[in-house]
Amino acid sequence: MQKKLIINCDDFGWDAPATQAILELGAAGQVSSTTVMANFAHDADLRALQKLASPTLSVGLHLTLNAGQPLSAAAAVPSLVDKDGQFYSSSQLWQRYLRGQVRRADLKTEIAAQLHRLAAAGLPPSHADSHQHLHQYPLLGPALLSILRELGVRRVRRLTAAGRLDGRGLVLQAFALSSRPALRGLATPGALVSTFSTEPASASSFRRGVGAAFRQAEVVEFMSHPGLNERPGSPLMRVPEYEFWRGGEARELLRELGGEMVSYAAV
Repeated sequence: MQKKLIINCDDFGWDAPATQAILELGAAGQVSSTTVMANFAHDADLRALQKLASPTLSVGLHLTLNAGQPLSAAAAVPSLVDKDGQFYSSSQLWQRYLRGQVRRADLKTEIAAQLHRLAAAGLPPSHADSHQHLHQYPLLGPALLSILRELGVRRVRRLTAAGRLDGRGLVLQAFALSSRPALRGLATPGALVSTFSTEPASASSFRRGVGAAFRQAEVVEFMSHPGLNERPGSPLMRVPEYEFWRGGEARELLRELGGEMVSYAAV
């Protein structure tokens, strides 16, 4: 059986350089999926994406509870925001959740608002993942997955960090193990390639990451963060990713590895 690879661009809507890069790559057929930061994306961005969405370009939710401000009124989700009405950072949110300071009702209200924003724009989410992998944090992750399931999401990202050998990769693998039981009842790719998160995009890192993932699973997701410029303070190397996908080399490399590119519809 031929292996299948979903190339998913995270962070649609995060800023103009990321959004434009994803639109260009999607229109060119060089990627097969994207996930939207619903609390950042402009209406015009969503309209442009809606024109591209198809069975070969899936659109999901990049659940964001740790950057920017909520779509919900701050008063409706008080346990999720600071005194300025902004989301807490990932570590702050996690620590607050562990201390019992985050209300499940607030989480559900905001997650529902983000899903609704996409659906109202003609983009019913095909799947979900989350900003900085919140949906697979210990204890917090299972709560988020439970809410996503309640709200009708049927497909989510499975965190495995295939092909990554760095320290953060090991931490992510531990997170993945802790939340594995909570994924039951949800469809997921069998492995996640995240090699471009730790090194500049290249044919060798693509081949290594995808090859390792194909040894684990039949359906694999490649997590990407392309952009037309770099984002100050971010460790991501967005421009090399954009240029790699735009060059089209991934298709030939994928054929050499015995795979084909698919959207989340294949999960």
